[in-house]
Amino acid sequence: MKKILFSIIATAALFCGCTKSGEGSSVITADFTISQNPCSAGETITFTNKTTGGKQPYTCEWTIGDVATLTGNTATYVFETNGTFVVTLSVTDADGNKAERRKNLVVNPAAVQDEGDVTLNWVGRMEGYNSGTVPAIDNEGNIYTSCRDNNLYKFSATGELLWKKPIFTPTDPTSTMWGNMSIDTDGTVFVGGGTVGTDGVYVAFNPDGTEKWRFKDFFTTGDLKPTVWSVVPGIGDVNIYVGNTGTTGSILAIDKATGARKGYCRHGNGGPAGGARNGITISKEGMLHWYGGVYGLFGLSQSGLDNGTDGVDYAWSIYSSSTASDFAKQTPYGGLACINVNGTNCVCGLITDQLGTKVYVINSLTGEEVSIIRIEDTEPHDQGGVAVTEDGLIVGTLNYTLGQTNGGIAICDPKTSQVVARYSVQEKVSGSPAIDNAGNIHFASESGNYYIVKRNGDTCDLLLKRNIAELVTEDSRYADSFSELYAAKIWCSPVIGDDGKIYICFTDDDTRTFGGLVSLSYKDCTGPANSEWPMFAHDRRHTNRQQ
Repeated sequence: MKKILFSIIATAALFCGCTKSGEGSSVITADFTISQNPCSAGETITFTNKTTGGKQPYTCEWTIGDVATLTGNTATYVFETNGTFVVTLSVTDADGNKAERRKNLVVNPAAVQDEGDVTLNWVGRMEGYNSGTVPAIDNEGNIYTSCRDNNLYKFSATGELLWKKPIFTPTDPTSTMWGNMSIDTDGTVFVGGGTVGTDGVYVAFNPDGTEKWRFKDFFTTGDLKPTVWSVVPGIGDVNIYVGNTGTTGSILAIDKATGARKGYCRHGNGGPAGGARNGITISKEGMLHWYGGVYGLFGLSQSGLDNGTDGVDYAWSIYSSSTASDFAKQTPYGGLACINVNGTNCVCGLITDQLGTKVYVINSLTGEEVSIIRIEDTEPHDQGGVAVTEDGLIVGTLNYTLGQTNGGIAICDPKTSQVVARYSVQEKVSGSPAIDNAGNIHFASESGNYYIVKRNGDTCDLLLKRNIAELVTEDSRYADSFSELYAAKIWCSPVIGDDGKIYICFTDDDTRTFGGLVSLSYKDCTGPANSEWPMFAHDRRHTNRQQ
């Protein structure tokens, strides 16, 4: 019995990384530091012994996973491949007492080297951070965007700030939300915002910055609190279509000219579960679609909402759950898209679950599944979006797993429900990609890198990779005005103008108190692809409407 008890005590001491040395000596406790964790493949990593107690000198042996065994008080190693490695330090003191300590080391793939040339046309500064708002371009080439300072900005095609106007005055400046803007053919800009769960609003601005109307009539009762997320108003011939989340969601038709409420979508005694965080798209046959946060994808007849002043129910919903926690990971803010698959008009987008990412293609009229493409080796994504190529393929953006190269984009064929090509990076790609008229795919990562790739068989060739913060701060025109920009974070989707100019917003990833709108030119990009849905919200004006 005594032998068994002693064995249990000794085993517990080893597990804790310590053991007692000879009589009169202190307990030996193994420990060490790692010079960088996570690190990247190709970097030299130093392991330093920090053992205490026992009797020195120590004899140290390092086991690096199953790839190497090293000795010495310090040891260095260069990892050739990425992954998660168990680093074990085994220490023996001068009296022969032993201790052991293990730590996990994450080795990320080697960073993608810069590639290709791009021209930085100009940068416009915003005094608030951008968190998913995508710029839109009017028919005169002016660019509109907004950020968390609650203003709508208008820049000229040459980068001059023409005006900025407040969208709303926040009840709580630390808890504000924002919507994406849409631009009508007459230049009217529709945009939403508001404080979380308090004072959601949609505003129509004239091109000169004057206010056309302001809409807050989300509910018929006064005790429900609206929140406007990244919803893009879908532009119809007479009405725009908007939505909100909050205590109870709502989907509404608003008269474009007057701001009058024309129709309201309800479900039971309230609005559609979760309201809208993504959408509202308009398909060719006049169906509206939106993603309702944790509650799923919805479809509704456009004409039904136009004529539904007293409230209409949605036509269908899928991926819904009465328990929000079941779908806690299914909250994408990236864009939806409309696509025709074998003669059937569909809506497509991304959701994630425990198995990875799922590209869904859903019959626009009925809500039936037409194609489901699973990408199982990715992490859940909260801001992924899709675009459609000229040959009818769906391009979706992906998140990565720590230590793995499985972020980037996936190109999917909805006719065969297969992934036909990927470009993989160890970075999270938010928003939707954009596709230019040369077939190149544009996207940006949350690490602040801008990529252009082109499909080549089952993979993609890298045409361009540049860091946005470096582009800005290395340009003598902006070195002073953006001197505090050390790292850029990009949640934004790129937008391609009819002249081929590329626009994207970034946020300072240090203080997150300012951001910028960047204009780029790339040699092969002379306009957007002639596809059903080449970029976020369909086109440069964000009509969110299938043509």
